[in-house]
Amino acid sequence: MNFANLVQQAQQMQKKVAKAKKKFDEKEFDIASQNDIITGKIKGSLEITELHIDQSMMCTEHQEDVQDLLMITLNQMIKKINDEREDTVNKVTNGVDVSAFL
Repeated sequence: MNFANLVQQAQQMQKKVAKAKKKFDEKEFDIASQNDIITGKIKGSLEITELHIDQSMMCTEHQEDVQDLLMITLNQMIKKINDEREDTVNKVTNGVDVSAFL
């Protein structure tokens, strides 16, 4: 294999990875806290597109609970999305680290 072929393959892989990342960034994931008190949707790009908080939690005495639950729920979703993004890229690249080319 000559260098030109290697460069061409790297460029093709880069295009595949970019396409997979773009598709992943547009994918929507459901957000759901324990007991579905907080629900919504978040994109693979980590943009929250919907957020609903159960009416029972909207009084001021539950404010700290809502804040904690929201933080925990969103952090769990971000971790899940990041893990799935990594799996998606690994499928496209067959596990080859191409980060130097991106």
